[in-house]
Amino acid sequence: MKKLVMGLLGAMMILSLVACTPTTEKNKTGEVKEPQQEEVVESTADAGPGVVTGRPVDQEAPDLTMVSVYSVSEDGSKIEGTMDSVETLDAQSLVDLLVQYGVLDNGTKAVSFTTEGSVASQEAGPGVTADTTMAEKATLELSQFPSENQEKVLQAVANTFCENLDTETITIKADGQTLAEGLSFVDAGK
Repeated sequence: MKKLVMGLLGAMMILSLVACTPTTEKNKTGEVKEPQQEEVVESTADAGPGVVTGRPVDQEAPDLTMVSVYSVSEDGSKIEGTMDSVETLDAQSLVDLLVQYGVLDNGTKAVSFTTEGSVASQEAGPGVTADTTMAEKATLELSQFPSENQEKVLQAVANTFCENLDTETITIKADGQTLAEGLSFVDAGK
């Protein structure tokens, strides 16, 4: 009985293999199809695992710079960091993002942004060379500044500018008055 069952199982396996194997098309007559022309696609030379290389590159797309934007949490107890992008990395574009994230009031403008001195950077990682320097001191003058939760808002502005414009410390002024002097980057979440 075992031999009969084993023989039937073997025959069924052979039949399923034959039935599921793709067949080649030999001696088939009919029209000949020419290969289709595919759209020319640029791919990057440094494409690695998980990188989609089959999409065309939009030559008209603006060149964006990734920036870190720091804002005050909903309850006002801590500073939160998020990533965004700007076409031009300058003081006004960072102020515009801070307005967009609700850190600064609508209509706030960067009156001036100056840096002085330079120190060797201790940063390391992709895109950072060994000779990277950062400004020792920076001064940011704004057209206006919110009065509520001022300490956290000042730190959020300082973090945004220190990280993105490579400054060690920053002095923030508004309406000709110095609001904070010598602020440095403080980790988000504090």
